[in-house]
Amino acid sequence: MNQPEVIRLNLLANSAYFTAIAAALERMTGVPESVVADVQAAFASVVSHALADGRDQADRKHSIEVRLMLTDQPRRLTVELADKGDKQRPLHPKDTWRRSFDLPDAVEPGQGELRRQDSRLGMGVFLIRQLMDEVTYHPQVGNNHWRLVKNLRPPSVPPNSGGEETGEEVVRLDLPATHRYLNVLGACVVQMLAQVEGLDEPEELSYSVQLAVQEACANIVDHAYAGEAGRIEIVLTLVHGPRRLVIELHDTGRHTFDLFSVPDPFGAPQLPARGLLTGGALFFISATIVNAGNYLFNLILGRWLGPAAFADFSLAVTLFLVVSFVAAGFQQTAAKFAAAHTAAGELPRLAGTRRWLGRWAWALGAAMLALFALGSPLWMRFFHTRSVWPFVILGIGVPLYLAQGVDRGVLQGQMRFGPLALSYQAEMWVRLIVALALVALGWSVNGAVGGLTASFAATWLVARRAGSGLPRDVALSTSEWRSVAMFAGSVAVAELGQILINNSDVLVVKHFFTSELAGQYAALAMVGRIVFFATRSVVAAMFPIVAQKQEKGEPHRHLLALSLGMVAAVAAVIIAATAIAPELIVKVLFGEAYAFIAPLLWLYAVATALYALANVVVNYRLSLGSGGASVLSVLAGAAQVVGLWVFHDSLRQVVIVQVCLMAALLIALIVWDAWLIRQQKRPATTILA
Repeated sequence: MNQPEVIRLNLLANSAYFTAIAAALERMTGVPESVVADVQAAFASVVSHALADGRDQADRKHSIEVRLMLTDQPRRLTVELADKGDKQRPLHPKDTWRRSFDLPDAVEPGQGELRRQDSRLGMGVFLIRQLMDEVTYHPQVGNNHWRLVKNLRPPSVPPNSGGEETGEEVVRLDLPATHRYLNVLGACVVQMLAQVEGLDEPEELSYSVQLAVQEACANIVDHAYAGEAGRIEIVLTLVHGPRRLVIELHDTGRHTFDLFSVPDPFGAPQLPARGLLTGGALFFISATIVNAGNYLFNLILGRWLGPAAFADFSLAVTLFLVVSFVAAGFQQTAAKFAAAHTAAGELPRLAGTRRWLGRWAWALGAAMLALFALGSPLWMRFFHTRSVWPFVILGIGVPLYLAQGVDRGVLQGQMRFGPLALSYQAEMWVRLIVALALVALGWSVNGAVGGLTASFAATWLVARRAGSGLPRDVALSTSEWRSVAMFAGSVAVAELGQILINNSDVLVVKHFFTSELAGQYAALAMVGRIVFFATRSVVAAMFPIVAQKQEKGEPHRHLLALSLGMVAAVAAVIIAATAIAPELIVKVLFGEAYAFIAPLLWLYAVATALYALANVVVNYRLSLGSGGASVLSVLAGAAQVVGLWVFHDSLRQVVIVQVCLMAALLIALIVWDAWLIRQQKRPATTILA
């Protein structure tokens, strides 16, 4: 610390403002509690002298000037108190008390940590306007000026025409332009409002005013001074007729901070009123095109390869879905923290989270590559495939696919749905074109799997745009990466449930049934899962919006109902179509060779619809940081594996087992969610010792 720290306060001669002195000293580095007590005692002495001779303690004109200066060499705190009353009293020559305290050497606290803590207040001028009744500011170089007004009487209550107290109380502050000293301002606001009688909900009013003025000061620090040294002059005026609190802020910063022209450094996106419908509209349309392309891809290969070879390719697709759910775990974790850090304006922490998750994605991808490639002979024998090469080719692309999951999560959390949709488009088109070309050249199943791996590389290249604009080489602290790891654990449990529920049936059928029947069941699963994949974009759009609203303390329960309604509507249409014309759908999509599955089509669609609805509840709870729903999902997935391993006499029995289990899962999740809401509304119990 080269320059001394200086704080100037001009306080009313009232003991209520002792807290402002303490708040100022708390932010000065290395000031022991004994010194704080001495300074407060001195202030009490000055107040007692200032109000001597029977003066009215409610005198609005009486004030005391306080100057606190902390120097580094020597390490010393100097305190000056000056009485500005209109009567002379034998307090000290020139009515001034001055004392210096030698302090032990202390290390300056980490500014980065304090900055991250206080920056969460920054949500833009729109927040200040919501909290205050009048807001004006004039952005000028060297003379930025805020004026905030809060009416202290509800508009519905007419002012008292008789006996209304008049006059003003004024407190002046001159603080260093850093986030560290804003608590001094907050303490003065609290004490000034505490003296006003008859306020409705005084605690809530005090909090809202503190938040507004601290946000205004934060904009001065970040925009007007832009990290440079400076000071903020603050005048708090309590007007008694009509009652209102007026806050004026001045600075001499070299920059303007017009929030209509300068990007908000806190990066808090303002969600539209119908965010789930409008924010994800582009992504929903894109997802529909992607799902159509993926189904076209599978339909063409189903016709070209025939049921037996299609069973081998469907196994590769199922393993890809397992990988995709692992990637989705990284994506959801990244989306959760990207949404929270974006709402709080903490881009360095977002960059650190992306880097930390990326390293784990690459490491896990390398492990899965080894599992696929080295274990390929075992997988070939267990699943009765014709070659080991599909496992090897698929494994090569796994690290890329897990890494892109992190970047997709960052895009999703920031609600950058354009680049996110582009990554899915790149994946679908590359897969479709490359795979069909290789199969047409005679590469059969290996060529189709090669198209999958090529699509992994394409989406990774596109999704890397998530890192643009983020700081480089930012590391998370121990507490931060532990927080990410704990949430990632909850997501991993949820994704394990999805893996078991969405893929165990195909794997069990591939093991127990003939290649012909396994290929037909793979086609059944592909058609029936239209419900799940057609509604996945609803969950993707809901997740970051709920996470950001949770971070800002805004209501979000209605988004769960909206998402469930949208998924149910889509599911109802698909189930109706599969029930009315199952034979037509199967013959058009796959041909006569797959006609055997037509009677089971609507039943499988019901099972998938039930799980799609359950998945909405699971992801809603995950976006709030709760992993309890994930445990229920895993239990249902494990029950499905056990149930199918025991009951698989026919394909119909396999489907019925899934319908029963998914219905039970959905009911359990709804009951559990309702119980949580009821617990939250229950009033807290206070135990008095």
